[in-house]
Amino acid sequence: MKEPGFEFLEHTADIKIRCWGTRLEQAFTQAAYALMTVITPQLDKVSQNTTKHITLEAEDKEALLFDFLSEFLFIFDVEKLVFSFIEVESIKKTRESFIIDAQLRGEEFNKEVHEVGTEVKAITYSYMKIEEKDDEVIIELVLDI
Repeated sequence: MKEPGFEFLEHTADIKIRCWGTRLEQAFTQAAYALMTVITPQLDKVSQNTTKHITLEAEDKEALLFDFLSEFLFIFDVEKLVFSFIEVESIKKTRESFIIDAQLRGEEFNKEVHEVGTEVKAITYSYMKIEEKDDEVIIELVLDI
């Protein structure tokens, strides 16, 4: 069984990512790590002195992924925070929606300490795919840069 992870794929203008894990939570976690790696490529230089908790609700898994990753962009834009610890603790299905709970640890972005990566303008629905198999979940998505 493959360890959870992510990779960057060829794309003409934007950044395409494939993420995987044995469960949906792991694949979502890897998608968030991929996004953070685009913003600041050396996550090992990000201290974990600020803690955040994210809880979001959306009508389906694709909207949940979109909203979850968009929240990271919002936090970065407003609070200038980047995260080197990301754990999606749960993704629960209710009768009419999906709810995600995640814990994050990081710090304020500092150009003196952190490598400046690529500015991500938005998460997109184009090419977004969440494929769930018995022992693996694969997510593909494109970041607009």
